[in-house]
Amino acid sequence: MERCGFVTSWGGVVRCGDEAYHDGFCRFHFECYRHGEITERGLINERVEQARRRAINFHAVTTSTGRPAA
Repeated sequence: MERCGFVTSWGGVVRCGDEAYHDGFCRFHFECYRHGEITERGLINERVEQARRRAINFHAVTTSTGRPAA
């Protein structure tokens, strides 16, 4: 299974845990891309509000304890 290629800003090495859906993104991050919230390289648009940035950054990210990061 190929994982989503979105890399969070949380340490810069943590990737989304969802399965890739389209163009290397999971369904959630692909929809973010379609709506202009992230670029094709996975960078978050600077115009996205802080609460939404957190949602994009921490979608499907878990900590070493197995709990969601956000």
